[in-house]
Amino acid sequence: MILTVAGVGPGDPELVTIGALKAVARADIVLAPCSGSGKDSVAEKIIRAHLPKIKTVPFIFPMTSNDRKRNNLIREQLAGMSAKLKSAASVVLPVIGDSALYATGSYLFDIWKEIDSSAELRLIPGISAHSLAASRAASFLAMADQTLTVISGTAGREAVKKALLGTDVAAVYKPSALKNALSPVTQEAGPWKRIIRVDRAGLPGERITEGGEALAGVSEYLSILLLWR
Repeated sequence: MILTVAGVGPGDPELVTIGALKAVARADIVLAPCSGSGKDSVAEKIIRAHLPKIKTVPFIFPMTSNDRKRNNLIREQLAGMSAKLKSAASVVLPVIGDSALYATGSYLFDIWKEIDSSAELRLIPGISAHSLAASRAASFLAMADQTLTVISGTAGREAVKKALLGTDVAAVYKPSALKNALSPVTQEAGPWKRIIRVDRAGLPGERITEGGEALAGVSEYLSILLLWR
């Protein structure tokens, strides 16, 4: 069995690749990732804009830092669909953004491999959220000999600060995880020529803020903070 994790871009259906759509259309099973039972799947909405009749199976990836809880839920869901999986040669998991960057498909494949040692993984790249955020802000990211660093806000204050101090340009995913520490950490690692935050890039409710305002009141989970020296 081949598990294909297909990046479908950060939200705008026009930014999904032909390769990702072909993989979904040909799959025996298409999983629709969501954060909870009855919750919408952003990845599924992107796919349905092009393949409205595609059949999907909801698959929950809870928003939790508890690895055991997440992994147990994944195992339970795989066990519940074991009959379907036995007759499937290909399963596709569409994920927002790029399939190789902060993608939930990694958790799924690790557990799937425990159950079926012959399982194979295929990755189809997609446009990353930080690339779209820079495009929405009409700004180039790194140029010439500049260093670009991609950072997760969930890494914690000191780790984020250390990463910021060592780079020319930064893309911080999930800046809301730093809460009130976001502004002081960013300022301590400065100075910065430009600071931009893009919330829900490519999705309804997209918002772009710049300067000091970009560091205040960050509560949106789907946010990217871009900083240039």
